[in-house]
Amino acid sequence: MDGLLQISPGLIIWTLVNFGLYLFLLARFGYKPLRTALERREQTIAESLRSAELARTEAQRLLADAEEQRKRAHAEMVELLRQAREQAEHIVARAAEEGEKVKQEKLREAQREIERMAADARMKLQREVADLALRAAQKLLAEQLDSERHRRLIEQTIEQLEHTN
Repeated sequence: MDGLLQISPGLIIWTLVNFGLYLFLLARFGYKPLRTALERREQTIAESLRSAELARTEAQRLLADAEEQRKRAHAEMVELLRQAREQAEHIVARAAEEGEKVKQEKLREAQREIERMAADARMKLQREVADLALRAAQKLLAEQLDSERHRRLIEQTIEQLEHTN
Protein backbone atom coordinates (compact mmCIF):
# COMPACT_ATOMS: atom_id res chain seq x y z
CA MET A 1 0.00 0.00 0.00
CA ASP A 2 2.87 2.30 0.61
CA GLY A 3 3.77 1.96 -3.06
CA LEU A 4 0.60 3.57 -4.19
CA LEU A 5 1.04 6.63 -2.04
CA GLN A 6 4.64 7.33 -3.05
CA ILE A 7 5.34 9.82 -5.79
CA SER A 8 7.54 8.50 -8.58
CA PRO A 9 8.84 11.06 -11.10
CA GLY A 10 9.27 8.45 -13.84
CA LEU A 11 5.69 7.30 -13.49
CA ILE A 12 4.46 10.88 -13.67
CA ILE A 13 6.43 11.50 -16.88
CA TRP A 14 5.16 8.32 -18.54
CA THR A 15 1.60 9.12 -17.47
CA LEU A 16 1.91 12.59 -18.99
CA VAL A 17 3.41 11.15 -22.19
CA ASN A 18 0.59 8.61 -22.43
CA PHE A 19 -2.01 11.29 -21.78
CA GLY A 20 -0.47 13.60 -24.41
CA LEU A 21 -0.30 10.75 -26.92
CA TYR A 22 -3.93 9.89 -26.18
CA LEU A 23 -4.95 13.57 -26.65
CA PHE A 24 -3.00 13.74 -29.91
CA LEU A 25 -4.59 10.55 -31.28
CA LEU A 26 -8.01 11.64 -30.09
CA ALA A 27 -7.60 15.07 -31.68
CA ARG A 28 -6.15 13.65 -34.88
CA PHE A 29 -8.55 10.71 -35.51
CA GLY A 30 -11.49 11.05 -33.12
CA TYR A 31 -12.28 14.75 -33.02
CA LYS A 32 -13.71 15.07 -36.56
CA PRO A 33 -15.96 11.96 -36.39
CA LEU A 34 -17.03 12.88 -32.86
CA ARG A 35 -17.73 16.47 -33.91
CA THR A 36 -19.58 15.29 -37.05
CA ALA A 37 -21.68 12.86 -35.00
CA LEU A 38 -22.47 15.60 -32.49
CA GLU A 39 -23.41 18.05 -35.27
CA ARG A 40 -25.64 15.42 -36.91
CA ARG A 41 -27.24 14.71 -33.56
CA GLU A 42 -27.76 18.46 -33.02
CA GLN A 43 -29.33 18.77 -36.49
CA THR A 44 -31.54 15.74 -35.84
CA ILE A 45 -32.68 17.23 -32.53
CA ALA A 46 -33.28 20.65 -34.15
CA GLU A 47 -35.22 18.96 -36.97
CA SER A 48 -37.25 16.95 -34.46
CA LEU A 49 -38.00 20.14 -32.54
CA ARG A 50 -39.12 21.88 -35.75
CA SER A 51 -41.26 18.85 -36.69
CA ALA A 52 -42.71 18.75 -33.19
CA GLU A 53 -43.48 22.47 -33.37
CA LEU A 54 -45.13 22.02 -36.78
CA ALA A 55 -47.08 19.04 -35.47
CA ARG A 56 -48.12 21.05 -32.40
CA THR A 57 -49.20 23.96 -34.62
CA GLU A 58 -51.11 21.57 -36.90
CA ALA A 59 -52.71 19.86 -33.89
CA GLN A 60 -53.79 23.26 -32.51
CA ARG A 61 -55.22 24.20 -35.91
CA LEU A 62 -57.05 20.87 -36.13
CA LEU A 63 -58.32 21.28 -32.58
CA ALA A 64 -59.56 24.78 -33.40
CA ASP A 65 -61.22 23.45 -36.58
CA ALA A 66 -62.81 20.60 -34.64
CA GLU A 67 -64.07 23.01 -31.99
CA GLU A 68 -65.49 25.29 -34.70
CA GLN A 69 -67.21 22.32 -36.37
CA ARG A 70 -68.57 21.21 -33.00
CA LYS A 71 -69.95 24.71 -32.38
CA ARG A 72 -71.51 24.79 -35.86
CA ALA A 73 -72.99 21.32 -35.39
CA HIS A 74 -74.38 22.38 -32.01
CA ALA A 75 -75.87 25.53 -33.52
CA GLU A 76 -77.39 23.46 -36.36
CA MET A 77 -78.78 20.97 -33.85
CA VAL A 78 -80.32 23.78 -31.80
CA GLU A 79 -81.82 25.26 -34.97
CA LEU A 80 -83.18 21.87 -36.07
CA LEU A 81 -84.70 21.32 -32.64
CA ARG A 82 -86.28 24.79 -32.76
CA GLN A 83 -87.71 24.09 -36.21
CA ALA A 84 -88.94 20.66 -35.14
CA ARG A 85 -90.59 22.19 -32.07
CA GLU A 86 -92.26 24.86 -34.23
CA GLN A 87 -93.45 22.22 -36.70
CA ALA A 88 -94.76 20.06 -33.87
CA GLU A 89 -96.60 23.03 -32.37
CA HIS A 90 -98.00 23.88 -35.78
CA ILE A 91 -99.12 20.28 -36.34
CA VAL A 92 -100.70 20.13 -32.88
CA ALA A 93 -102.47 23.45 -33.46
CA ARG A 94 -103.70 22.31 -36.86
CA ALA A 95 -104.84 18.97 -35.42
CA ALA A 96 -106.65 20.83 -32.64
CA GLU A 97 -108.34 23.04 -35.23
CA GLU A 98 -109.34 20.01 -37.30
CA GLY A 99 -110.57 18.27 -34.16
CA GLU A 100 -112.61 21.31 -33.22
CA LYS A 101 -114.07 21.48 -36.73
CA VAL A 102 -114.96 17.80 -36.65
CA LYS A 103 -116.45 18.19 -33.18
CA GLN A 104 -118.53 21.19 -34.27
CA GLU A 105 -119.70 19.33 -37.39
CA LYS A 106 -120.66 16.30 -35.29
CA LEU A 107 -122.51 18.57 -32.87
CA ARG A 108 -124.38 20.20 -35.75
CA GLU A 109 -125.23 16.77 -37.18
CA ALA A 110 -126.41 15.58 -33.77
CA GLN A 111 -128.46 18.76 -33.32
CA ARG A 112 -130.05 18.29 -36.75
CA GLU A 113 -130.77 14.64 -35.95
CA ILE A 114 -132.31 15.60 -32.60
CA GLU A 115 -134.43 18.27 -34.26
CA ARG A 116 -135.53 15.82 -36.96
CA MET A 117 -136.38 13.19 -34.37
CA ALA A 118 -138.28 15.79 -32.29
CA ALA A 119 -140.21 16.89 -35.39
CA ASP A 120 -140.98 13.24 -36.21
CA ALA A 121 -142.13 12.67 -32.62
CA ARG A 122 -144.31 15.80 -32.75
CA MET A 123 -145.85 14.68 -36.02
CA LYS A 124 -146.48 11.21 -34.64
CA LEU A 125 -147.95 12.67 -31.45
CA GLN A 126 -150.18 14.99 -33.44
CA ARG A 127 -151.40 12.10 -35.57
CA GLU A 128 -152.08 10.00 -32.48
CA VAL A 129 -153.88 12.86 -30.73
CA ALA A 130 -155.94 13.51 -33.82
CA ASP A 131 -156.64 9.79 -34.11
CA LEU A 132 -157.65 9.57 -30.44
CA ALA A 133 -159.80 12.68 -30.74
CA LEU A 134 -161.48 11.19 -33.79
CA ARG A 135 -162.16 7.90 -32.01
CA ALA A 136 -163.51 9.74 -28.99
CA ALA A 137 -165.75 11.80 -31.23
CA GLN A 138 -166.92 8.64 -32.99
CA LYS A 139 -167.74 7.03 -29.66
CA LEU A 140 -169.59 10.12 -28.56
CA LEU A 141 -171.56 10.27 -31.71
CA ALA A 142 -172.20 6.53 -31.74
CA GLU A 143 -173.91 6.42 -28.42
CA GLN A 144 -175.85 8.77 -26.37
CA LEU A 145 -173.79 9.63 -23.35
CA ASP A 146 -174.67 11.20 -20.16
CA SER A 147 -172.28 13.61 -18.50
CA GLU A 148 -170.82 10.93 -16.20
CA ARG A 149 -169.95 8.63 -19.07
CA HIS A 150 -168.65 11.58 -21.02
CA ARG A 151 -166.26 12.49 -18.20
CA ARG A 152 -165.00 8.89 -17.87
CA LEU A 153 -164.40 8.70 -21.60
CA ILE A 154 -162.33 11.91 -21.54
CA GLU A 155 -160.32 10.69 -18.53
CA GLN A 156 -159.63 7.38 -20.25
CA THR A 157 -158.48 9.19 -23.37
CA ILE A 158 -156.18 11.42 -21.33
CA GLU A 159 -154.71 8.39 -19.55
CA GLN A 160 -154.13 6.71 -22.91
CA LEU A 161 -152.34 9.83 -24.11
CA GLU A 162 -150.15 9.91 -21.02
CA HIS A 163 -149.15 6.24 -21.41
CA THR A 164 -148.22 6.62 -25.07
CA ASN A 165 -145.89 9.54 -24.37
